[in-house]
Amino acid sequence: MASFEFEVEPELDGPVRRGYAGVVGPFGAVRVFRPQDGSGAEPLRQVILSGAEFPAAVFRGGVGNLPSLDGGMLKIGDVAVDMDLKVAGIRKGSRWLEIHHQGCRYRYTSAGGAAHLERDGAKVTMGRGRYIRGVGGTRQGKAEGDVTATDLAIALVLEEVDKTVLTTGGALLAIPMNFLFGRQRDEGTW
Repeated sequence: MASFEFEVEPELDGPVRRGYAGVVGPFGAVRVFRPQDGSGAEPLRQVILSGAEFPAAVFRGGVGNLPSLDGGMLKIGDVAVDMDLKVAGIRKGSRWLEIHHQGCRYRYTSAGGAAHLERDGAKVTMGRGRYIRGVGGTRQGKAEGDVTATDLAIALVLEEVDKTVLTTGGALLAIPMNFLFGRQRDEGTW
């Protein structure tokens, strides 16, 4: 498949952004959102991706109020995705997420406002897009190589997940927190 670019726009629930929606090249319409479970309730820490040409994807769990790579779980269709945070140091680029799903091995990185999901023969890049007054910023995507709907689903659902653990700042913050409190995680439930 040829390379293509796409843009997803913010979806608002009142003044709060709950996700993104848009048309992703030949794969058509997609919606990525964080559902809300009533005022004052415990945060759901969940992201759902839906679209006619995309496999259903759900990310759950993690630390904090948002779904987080630090302890969260991803499921595509009915299959749990194996994710492993790799740490080679504190410097930029020394932290990444290894993802294994149905025989594919991915490497996911995030730095400087851009995220990259790569596997042999395919790459999806998500970055800052244009600003829409009263709505907020869009996310600009680029698909290169033999990209599948599953590749795009993984990259898009992770757009609504806290990726702080992959950044240098997140690494520096994690050191004292892990020392003081251990690695207390909410791994989510299926």
